[in-house]
Amino acid sequence: MRKHFHISFLLLILLCPTALAYLFFAWQKHQVKERVKAQLLAGMDVSELTELKFSAADAAVLLEWEEEHEFEYQGQMYDVVDVSIEGDSICYRCYQDQAESRLKEELRRLLARPLRDDSATADNTQRLMTFFQSLFCVEKPSLAAPLWEKSSPRYFYTSPFGLHSGPPPVPPPEV
Repeated sequence: MRKHFHISFLLLILLCPTALAYLFFAWQKHQVKERVKAQLLAGMDVSELTELKFSAADAAVLLEWEEEHEFEYQGQMYDVVDVSIEGDSICYRCYQDQAESRLKEELRRLLARPLRDDSATADNTQRLMTFFQSLFCVEKPSLAAPLWEKSSPRYFYTSPFGLHSGPPPVPPPEV
């Protein structure tokens, strides 16, 4: 029981910084969204809006939608204020959300840091994997039960000359 507590505590210590950083960025992102939403509801100048025009096929490929009125295009986040369809093209009137773009880029950079391809990180990752593998039994238990295995008869008396198995040799050996 005590060993499990120590292992759980160690895993908590290892995972806590990453989880807290992610929660911190998610909280900041939520605050930025609320601020932008308040600005949109209060009304914005037309000069602050960006107009993006795409064909329907390009819009499906180039835009990564986060929510119903929010998408990412070329690494920048946009909040949709108005949509108009003109023939075969779609025109989005958007607010370019630079604060959320910065937060998202910072989160990407933070999450990509442990995955960098350098020798120190690779060495640390290998040591961490070895440590985690040492915590758990990696051998598979045998699924064969003794009843299913063919067993040979066991005798209490054993001959000092060895155990004779099978029929006698034919023809008998010559002496």
